[in-house]
This record gives sequence, C-alpha cells and structure tokens, in this order.
Amino acid sequence: MVLNATDILDCSADFSMALPKTCSFRDKDVDCPLPPSYIVSIGDNSEEFMIAVVCQDHRDQMEKRLKAMQSARKIPQGKAKFQDIKLVVTDCIREIGDNSCTPPKST
Repeated sequence: MVLNATDILDCSADFSMALPKTCSFRDKDVDCPLPPSYIVSIGDNSEEFMIAVVCQDHRDQMEKRLKAMQSARKIPQGKAKFQDIKLVVTDCIREIGDNSCTPPKST
C-alpha cells in the first residue's frame, strides 16, 4: 500500500486529516484509480491504527488481505474496521470570519 502525501482529501469532523485521493489497494503492481469509500483501521479496546483507504470495489479483497497479514503477523492483531468516508464538496475554502466567498449584495 502506497499513500502519496500529494493526494489529499479533506476529512473534517472533530479533526482534520489528509487522505489519499485514490484507493490504497494495489494488485500486481497496478494501483486502483478509484476514490476511497472507507478508512481502514485495525484496533483493539485500547488503540486503533489507520492503515489504508479503500474503494467499494476492493473492500472484500482488502478484508481478506488484512486477515492473511494478521495471520502472518505482518500487521497488529485486532479487529479490522471499515469506516465510511463522507465527502463534502465546496467551491470555497475560507477561514472562520472570512466573508470572501459571500456573493455580493445586489443593489
């Protein structure tokens, strides 16, 4: 799995997080070009680690791969969690209190 820092989505709820624009799944050295649908993490009761983002098409394959990697002890043991990514589309990004995106008032 390769995550490129230049491929970013904005994930804002209680925190901000940079996410890749495309699915993290790679098969036979071919990267999936689809946008991610899920944040994939591994966790137990005390800790949780984000390990990838994956599209709807590769969710089941990713789950099988994670189980195999856990069996081989390549990644931490724990439950795999697939959290939906909710995208928000806007044509304006601004700071709080900045009204530069407000349309001008008609006179």
